[in-house]
Amino acid sequence: MPGIDLTVVTAADGRDLLAAAQTDWARPVPHCPGWDAAALVGHAGGILAWMGAVVSTGERVSRRDRQAPPVDPAALATWYSAHLDRTLDILTATPADSSAWTFSSLGDNRVSWWRRRLAVELAIHRWDAQHAAGTGGMAPRPADDAVAGAGIEEFLSEFLPGMLLAQPEASGLAGVLRLQGTDGPGDWWFDLSARTVVAAGTRPASADTTVRGTRSDVLLWLANRAPTPSIRVTGRPDVAGAWLQLCR
Repeated sequence: MPGIDLTVVTAADGRDLLAAAQTDWARPVPHCPGWDAAALVGHAGGILAWMGAVVSTGERVSRRDRQAPPVDPAALATWYSAHLDRTLDILTATPADSSAWTFSSLGDNRVSWWRRRLAVELAIHRWDAQHAAGTGGMAPRPADDAVAGAGIEEFLSEFLPGMLLAQPEASGLAGVLRLQGTDGPGDWWFDLSARTVVAAGTRPASADTTVRGTRSDVLLWLANRAPTPSIRVTGRPDVAGAWLQLCR
């Protein structure tokens, strides 16, 4: 995953997620309905342990067999930090092109796929934890630019065609959607009707719906997080409305 330093970016997001959660373990997390901060850390720790097991063995590991997180907050923090450190060590020590099972809809069975998946997962959940903890108008830190760009590409290539657009609620999504980063490189086009990324050489003169914003806000908008203050939607308003219902 070029441009993303797992040691600096992903580890920092993982530590900051825990730091925000520790300020009040019982605090509700608005974008994770039914979860408090402790549940968010438990979820993230379980994902870390699962990813580490998959990459270390190269084989599929059932998520149902994940270790239950400790109930005691002090033990939960230690348990989570241990899994964060161990999984990052495994991912950085394993060559990016090594083979490993993934749930890629494109058949990408490389360790680099997991590096991207973890970077995006922790960036969004760190934002969730900081957003929940925000007081006095303090906003959560945006996602790292490179992680945000990788997350947008992952969403469009992996999750949108094979998962989200298969839902009945996706019937209102049609035409060409353009996602445009305003703070650096990033211009993504997706044909919602054909369920495919539009190649640069075949793009139409204009998109039916355009979403512009910082790369972090575009990623958060795709994940139905708010507030995303830089986002501006032009074109078909019904597409944006249907999108928010689809990604609720």
